[in-house]
Amino acid sequence: MENKVENCIESDILRVMPKANKDHQVNIRISEEDLAYIDAKAKRYGMNRSSLVKYLALNGEFTVVMQEQLKKPQF
Repeated sequence: MENKVENCIESDILRVMPKANKDHQVNIRISEEDLAYIDAKAKRYGMNRSSLVKYLALNGEFTVVMQEQLKKPQF
């Protein structure tokens, strides 16, 4: 009997809760050298790799003064 009550409560809670947005996984190709650089930068900021890439993608803007100052990805 107690199990049925718990299931009813869970059903009521789930019915009124808004559906969560789905997360998506994005796969990219990256060289070992670039990956090590990203990991080191993430560690420096106390983040994991995924968080750093997401944070920078959402907030970063490119301003290039000289092309040589921009670190280019390895292909």
